[in-house]
Amino acid sequence: MNEGSTAHYTPAQRYTALAYGLVSHALFLASVVVMFWSLYNGLHMSLVHLHGGTAVLMDVLLVVQFAVGHTLLLSDRGRKFMTRLAPLGLGAALSTTVFAALASLQLLVTFLLWSSSETVWWMPSGGLKLLLSGLYALSWILLAKSMSDAGLDTQIGSLGWRAVWRGERPNYKPFTRTGMFRHSRQPIYASFTLILWSAPVWTPDHLVIASLWTLYCVLAPVLKEKRYLRWYGAAFARYQRRVPYWFPGPVRSIKSTTLKPTDYDVAIVGAGPVGLLLAGLLGQRGLRVLVVDKRTEPLIHSQAIGITPPSLEILSKLGLEEEFVQQGVKIRDCQVFGHEQKLGCASFRDIPGAHRYILSLPQQKTLATLESKVASLPTVTLLRGMEITRLEQDAEMVSLGGEKILFTARWVIGCDGHKSRVRDLIQMRTRGGQYGCHFLMGDFEDHTSLGHEAHLWFTREGAVEAFPLPDGRRRWIVQTPQPVIGSDHGLISELVRQRAGLDLAVHDQLNQSPFSPRWLQAEQYHDGRVILCGDAAHLMSPIGGQGMNTGWADAEFLAEVLIAIEQRDQPALPLLEAYDRCRRCASTVATQRAARGMWLGTRTGVVSSWLRDTFMRECLFKGPLAKHIGPYFAMLTIPYNTIKSVPEKVFALR
Repeated sequence: MNEGSTAHYTPAQRYTALAYGLVSHALFLASVVVMFWSLYNGLHMSLVHLHGGTAVLMDVLLVVQFAVGHTLLLSDRGRKFMTRLAPLGLGAALSTTVFAALASLQLLVTFLLWSSSETVWWMPSGGLKLLLSGLYALSWILLAKSMSDAGLDTQIGSLGWRAVWRGERPNYKPFTRTGMFRHSRQPIYASFTLILWSAPVWTPDHLVIASLWTLYCVLAPVLKEKRYLRWYGAAFARYQRRVPYWFPGPVRSIKSTTLKPTDYDVAIVGAGPVGLLLAGLLGQRGLRVLVVDKRTEPLIHSQAIGITPPSLEILSKLGLEEEFVQQGVKIRDCQVFGHEQKLGCASFRDIPGAHRYILSLPQQKTLATLESKVASLPTVTLLRGMEITRLEQDAEMVSLGGEKILFTARWVIGCDGHKSRVRDLIQMRTRGGQYGCHFLMGDFEDHTSLGHEAHLWFTREGAVEAFPLPDGRRRWIVQTPQPVIGSDHGLISELVRQRAGLDLAVHDQLNQSPFSPRWLQAEQYHDGRVILCGDAAHLMSPIGGQGMNTGWADAEFLAEVLIAIEQRDQPALPLLEAYDRCRRCASTVATQRAARGMWLGTRTGVVSSWLRDTFMRECLFKGPLAKHIGPYFAMLTIPYNTIKSVPEKVFALR
């Protein structure tokens, strides 16, 4: 499930894939148009004019060939067969493209070769025809929505050829659980059936094809679900138990109370900033909490450094606010420079609240402080050097471990980062991608005169960012044209000299790490008794420092949810859905902001750089927008940035 993993394809392979894609999409579009028009007119117009028993036999064969052919193509043998239908070793990569083309061709053959009985039983007119036509159109809209929810790239065959064209391996995602699939396991088949029966003109031909294909739409998904059980195991079985098969219905709820004893109330996988904060919030309220992490020691190199005012408010719940402030550096101003001159200053001095700054603190110090707090809580256990590779859950608890089940808990929380093993174990699909820009980051002993201010340089050649750190150090981030692999120290100093005009001694550099930002969004933040939090649920560009702070807001929200379930016996499902809805809203806003800021700052070239500098100087740092910059970058305007900003009407937490 690696999003966008690279693969090498020759030009011949890429153009072959493009040709397959064009043919597949042309067939798909033609099949939709022909099917729409033929059903709408009751199939009483046809290109072939057979009569009597020959016509009946031909029509039955056409109906059966689609149903049987479609089923066979989706079988294991059918999938192997389709891999032989593309040359140059592209069979596996183009399998979805080939399937979409063949399925579209089957529909085209059915409707173009249909022999009409030329008998019309009923043809509405006037307002009734308009009403039925609207229902028919709505049925097509529902089909399009359900296909989109399932993954339109797979449904129309673009997944395969586009991956080859972009030089990536096709990313086949697990089954979907959201959208229309939240209320029915088979909304595509149900919508297809609704199309068959809502077409306004009724003929013997219409009745035959509607009846036989409805039977297929009801029975065929049984085979599909057997394949899904083989591929996705317990995750799909849980989905089957919770969601109706064909007719839409309510989602079955999760038990809030249980008689089964468990080792812990909550097991948290991942001892990063988000996992440790969540453990502290839960342990402080008396829940039995287990935290496991595969690392034997915390991270050595610093990652996230910026802590926003809402996060300091969250930390105050653990009594850590002042301890963090004393360790960190208060950034009250951020000076921004263009290619040739200063563009303006993003100041936090006038933002509302007690903390009118962004606190800069290396992540290793953040982790040490949180871990010390967690260690002081008697109901929290932290185990390092343990990788969770197995999760089993039922209606009342979750078992977790490696080769053997080691612990049981009422809830398991995945705080194990953007490569989350927990997310993979519950077969949760994601969407995401790359931003297409690259950076090199390093910490230096600071001998500049930049003080406690942050500085940004946006030049024609690329961006440079500098943030003060405690202990007389400074974080430097430089944009690079390509990913940096195996570079010795010195590149950061060279790029800073070229773009910012500052000399950084190479021997003052303490570390460095390259990164190419990505974004990711889990389709759903919970599955049964397993919940995703932080980067396991959503990933955003680290430029702008919003990732860890968004994860901390997740942890605060989720802690209140679990307390409400475990100690106040509130129903679990509405609270989990509120967590998903509110935190998805917040993370989406934060991700979009991070993407916009990074896009603006990474424009290179003479024209783009001039346009950016003009926009920032004349629009952002002047006029009515200027007063909003501080609250914007301090994350004060992110929705639901603390639990206090969650409206009571969303759900009763407090």
